[in-house]
Amino acid sequence: MGAVVKMRSWIRNLVLLGLVLSMIFSLIACAEETEVTGKTAAANDGQEILITGLQDSDYKITVGELKKLPAVAKKAQSTRANGETVKIKATGCLLEDVLQQKGKSVKDYSTIRFTARDAYSVAVPPDVLKNRDIILAYQIDNKALDAENEPLRVVIPGERAMYWVRMLDRIDLETGAKRTAIKKVVFLETAVKALPQEDYQYFDSSDKAIKTKDLVETYAGGDKPKNIFIKAGDGLYKNETPANFLGAYIKISGQEAPKFLAPHLPQGMHVRDLLFINYGETSFLAYSQGQKVLSLQTLEGQSGIALSDLIKQTGLSRAAKYKFNSLNAESLELAVNELGSGLIYQNDQGTLVFACPGATDKSLENLLSMECMNP
Repeated sequence: MGAVVKMRSWIRNLVLLGLVLSMIFSLIACAEETEVTGKTAAANDGQEILITGLQDSDYKITVGELKKLPAVAKKAQSTRANGETVKIKATGCLLEDVLQQKGKSVKDYSTIRFTARDAYSVAVPPDVLKNRDIILAYQIDNKALDAENEPLRVVIPGERAMYWVRMLDRIDLETGAKRTAIKKVVFLETAVKALPQEDYQYFDSSDKAIKTKDLVETYAGGDKPKNIFIKAGDGLYKNETPANFLGAYIKISGQEAPKFLAPHLPQGMHVRDLLFINYGETSFLAYSQGQKVLSLQTLEGQSGIALSDLIKQTGLSRAAKYKFNSLNAESLELAVNELGSGLIYQNDQGTLVFACPGATDKSLENLLSMECMNP
């Protein structure tokens, strides 16, 4: 009996020893984790972010200086282009507070462009600047940023994940990123017929693509815009710098076409299902997307895009007279009061056609462009 009691006592002591050792190891691990986190946070404090447009010369601010501003902590949720939902808690300072130090406000700017250290960049449009908080986060989910996010991550609760720029390196404050009045609409499906087409390897598919530079030089060579505005069929609206745009491609066949993309641009900068690209005074419109999202009407048994909706969507300027051009160098000029219920449709051969009741030549095949005529 005594041997049994001693055995039980020995086992109990062994269990207690195990519990004590487990607690010691846990404390050591916590201390090491705290030390590592502290080192990471301290290392980030000295990293600089360049801000342009805030004062006469470029301005640099460190993460440590940003941490001295009032901190905010907000839960945010957004959706990536692939449909994945992102949920985080962002802790940092508001960009508004950074600008207030220099007597400025986020709302003073027409566009704010964020650029990452991996060259990813995105411009936030005016409607977002006016209605959303922009957080420069130095913690995500109560932890210091890791190497894939540091030194800062932009978080805009309620907006697309494309605006949540990681590895923030530069902030450009712009006041002149307004859309130029559109004087001409070029229809992409027709335009590409006259341009060199290349094989473009897109994952497992070999598709056709054109260079944006070829498109612009052929149909909008005189324009020199500072910003290029892009809209997708799902409502995505963004602008690009000339450097990024002119070094890219438009994939015109296969999955997600037409798609703006380039091998040197991060995936998050690609835009699928293009509706239009406004380049200076020229708008390049994809009929394939237009027929999905714009108003359709029927004329003599043909269903197509209502001309009035096309003008409104692209921002084509009002004019007393418009000229319609075909790829075959044919043209048709109509006064605004002659347009009536005109529409654009694809015939059985997939060719774009402009039709307008009452016009002398009521249709024009292989429609290439529509432009405002000078008074």
